[in-house]
Amino acid sequence: MAMKVDYLNPFLNSIVQIIQSQLYEAPVRGKVYLRTKYPYRVSQVAIIVGITGAVQGQVVLSMTRKAALAAAARMMMEDSLDALDEYAQSALSEMANMITANATIALADAGFSCDITPPSLIVGDDIEISPRGSIKTITIPLTLSVGGIEVPGAGS
Repeated sequence: MAMKVDYLNPFLNSIVQIIQSQLYEAPVRGKVYLRTKYPYRVSQVAIIVGITGAVQGQVVLSMTRKAALAAAARMMMEDSLDALDEYAQSALSEMANMITANATIALADAGFSCDITPPSLIVGDDIEISPRGSIKTITIPLTLSVGGIEVPGAGS
């Protein structure tokens, strides 16, 4: 996926729309940047959704465990959660799925037919992501009241 605005804008729009509808607040977007060092480390929770077809790559949502618990609690309409159990993980995976699905629908409307893979959720203290050598990664930092969320998207 070339780093084109045709590809980036659907993701930027989808991220804002889904976070507003699922977490009930508008994210504050930091400066979008191109990641140049690999492998790269992400926070304690990473949700990865693949993109196939005319546009190929991955969307990775990463956040701290604390932010993940708070985000999942909001999605589940709970005051708080103590653990990233299967229900919390399912809620977070669904958020990543919705973000990527909405973006790929916009890409398809623009003439780039693509599909998504089921989300994979990883929890750990030292997660490293290593995309294929030819993939470049755009990272979109977001600030929310629940904590920071980073959305690196990689494609070729």
